[in-house]
Amino acid sequence: MTVAEVLKALDTDPVEGLSAGEAARRLVERGPNTLGNDRGPSRLGLLAHQFRDVLIWVLLAAALISGLLLQEWIDAGVILAIVIVNAVLGYIQEARAEDALARLRELSAPEAVVVRSGTERRIASADLVPGDLIVLEVGDRVPADCRIIAEAHFEAEESSLTGESFAVTKQEDPVPAGSMLGDQCSMVFAGTAASAGRATAIVANTGQATQVGRIAGVLSKKEPPTPLQIELDKVGRRLAVLAVATAAVVFATGMVRGKPAEAMFLTAVALAVAAIPEGLAAVVTITLSGGVQRMAARNAIVRRLPSVEALGSASVICTDKTGTLTRNEIRVQAVVLAGIESAPADLDPADLRALRFARVAALCNDARMTPDGYLGDATEVALLMAAEEAGIRVEAERAVFPRDDEIAFDSRRKRMTTLHTAGGRRLAAVKGAPEVVLDRCTTYEGPDGPLPVDDAFREQVLATAARLAGTGLRTLALAYRESDSFPDDADGIEAGLTMVALVGMSDAVRPQAAPAVAAAHRAGIAVVMVTGDHDVTARAVAAEVGILGDHEVMPGHRLREMTAEELSAEVDRYRVYSRIDPLDKVKIVEAWQRRGEIVAMTGDGVNDAPALRAADIGVAMGSGTDVAKDAADMVLADDDFASIVAAVREGRSIFSNLKTVVYFLLSCNASEVLTMFIGFLVFGALGDPLLAVQLLWINLITDGLPAVALGIDPPSPGSMERPPDRSRDILSGRRQLALLRQGTILAAAALGSLVVGNYLMDLAWDVTRTMVFTTLVVVQLAHAYSVRARATGRIGGGPGRNRVLIVGVATSGLLHLGVVYTPLGQTLFDTVGLPAVAWPVMLAVTAASFLAVNLMNAATAARRPVSRR
Repeated sequence: MTVAEVLKALDTDPVEGLSAGEAARRLVERGPNTLGNDRGPSRLGLLAHQFRDVLIWVLLAAALISGLLLQEWIDAGVILAIVIVNAVLGYIQEARAEDALARLRELSAPEAVVVRSGTERRIASADLVPGDLIVLEVGDRVPADCRIIAEAHFEAEESSLTGESFAVTKQEDPVPAGSMLGDQCSMVFAGTAASAGRATAIVANTGQATQVGRIAGVLSKKEPPTPLQIELDKVGRRLAVLAVATAAVVFATGMVRGKPAEAMFLTAVALAVAAIPEGLAAVVTITLSGGVQRMAARNAIVRRLPSVEALGSASVICTDKTGTLTRNEIRVQAVVLAGIESAPADLDPADLRALRFARVAALCNDARMTPDGYLGDATEVALLMAAEEAGIRVEAERAVFPRDDEIAFDSRRKRMTTLHTAGGRRLAAVKGAPEVVLDRCTTYEGPDGPLPVDDAFREQVLATAARLAGTGLRTLALAYRESDSFPDDADGIEAGLTMVALVGMSDAVRPQAAPAVAAAHRAGIAVVMVTGDHDVTARAVAAEVGILGDHEVMPGHRLREMTAEELSAEVDRYRVYSRIDPLDKVKIVEAWQRRGEIVAMTGDGVNDAPALRAADIGVAMGSGTDVAKDAADMVLADDDFASIVAAVREGRSIFSNLKTVVYFLLSCNASEVLTMFIGFLVFGALGDPLLAVQLLWINLITDGLPAVALGIDPPSPGSMERPPDRSRDILSGRRQLALLRQGTILAAAALGSLVVGNYLMDLAWDVTRTMVFTTLVVVQLAHAYSVRARATGRIGGGPGRNRVLIVGVATSGLLHLGVVYTPLGQTLFDTVGLPAVAWPVMLAVTAASFLAVNLMNAATAARRPVSRR
């Protein structure tokens, strides 16, 4: 719309603004300019939320049964402690995540300068309404989405919203309908900041209707569960069904055989408790926490524990450009003088051309050095740094050539000129768009002084500017004029200039970005760049870091016209998306997810927050906005894209360890169930193969230290040289059968010791039962090595791996010897001291079971297909 059309549509006056009465009426009608009053769930609600998982309810039931029915209060206390620790850790993590909307509210300016009834006044920004006339100056935070109606050299810093690295020059002239957010130069948006000049604007949208309000709406949606949470929920449901079914079968069998109902009920309940790996939740938490600590040492701060594993499962990383692949710091990349093209630091300070370039860059510049660093527009800071790299002292140069006057930059002139006096001579320093400055030059600085500009030189300069722009660089031309005196008008002053240099600048690419992208590709991970920047810049950066390859670039206007379903059909063709509006990033994430991919999204700006929340794993940059950090699952303190690759490696190790732990615990629990079930059916006349308290002890001893040792194994070599593990089903039908076979082998070893002890050695039943009890503990401890061998390809795993597991297994073994041979242990667990002749039998059946399991694993591995992306 034109300004006149805007004023008519919003029914306001460009001088008087709204009246106080009309503003009050609109405030009632439209509501306050805030992002809503939803404070999110209460702290009590968050705590209750930690008890929603099926596995947690199964553990609570096991604790109640152990205490109330079996009178095993120590076991009940241990199980409850596990549940409480998990709930507290989850509560702490999720309480932090609820700060996201609060951070967004802080982006709203607390006050704004508004014109009402012709009078300027400062009011709370919450009281702004559509149609209000506001005034914006340098340093102001924009309080609402507004339409510019008048401006004087006004620029806005919008990188946190659009990803645009440079400050955006604003205008009152309309832009085409349907323009992308970054191209709406006649608009300013809530949460961005005025970086230069002054403007008068009409409030167009407030509160939830603003761009940042739409982002807040996305962030208020429920966050999707991570793959690990989904898998553990499946495990919990299956274990609950297994426990109930086992108890029912044993109880029914005992009743058929004429056993007392009360005794059979207690036995069935004990067996059901034994079927549940009570230590699984604790080991998962310990495993994830260990990963968190290792990642923190690499500057990756994890906010949600399950996200550690989720990143290791990522098959696609969608990364922002500004501040992620780049530093979000504008730097001069190339200086083109007459016959020279180099980086600023490579210029020869003795060369007159280099001196002229550095002088103009320092003088035609409003940026300055402060004790806290450079202060000013990003482009001018880049020129100031380039001048110092070229060999001059900026403050000394400015002292020699003090500024007398200036002709400010605006979007129509496309140039800026400052006027200086030194030694009685006047100097005009000029910078601006290459074609504009070149058109006003009659000479250019040669090696020995000014030379005349001819058509060949003009064509060369314009071709060079086009070449630099084609590589994603923003170009400026620098020129000067010396004279005894200048005319009074700007056109006269800026005539007859001498061109000094053409400079190309860009947001500097992080040196670690390209190697990290290459490492991700080797790991079978697709890397996609999603940015609000222009096509040329996006293409250049993507090519430099190795993202683009043979793929295509999709412009934002085309993406806007597509649905997530349509994009999903062809999403693999594209590795770069340019000029993207914030909410369109979510569409890209969802398109990949529809193809079954696990998507990680990185970013640092407010514009990245919705996609960070929608992705399976959101990774924010440490120097980014608080909104992005609070929406993310993980924050990179060093902003280093390479840290993401390290985090993926850690995540892969964690998921591998978690699968190993689950397989270990479930196969061991299966052996306990089978030992009890078969022993009860076949040898029930002799007595119970194991007592309830003994079953709980076996669970405690194997669910403890050995499982923890398996959970904290360091990453396997080569984990980043293979594609992501796309088989997320931890307990597939094939895996359940394998665990049942392993459990059967372990149970056979325990029952074998029963047969030998009772029938061949004619031992008393309490001695035989202690043999069965001890054999089951020993075979399960040995089974820890078999399970690890399946995951790593070898039983040993290097000094670090062996040491941890050896300590865990040895400690558990010593604790069990105390149960068998000490009076206290014998009293608590109804055991007797085993004679020496029993140990060769137990060790023999253990060795046989160990060999059988590893032969079965080797046969399975030989049939397993190689995973390909």
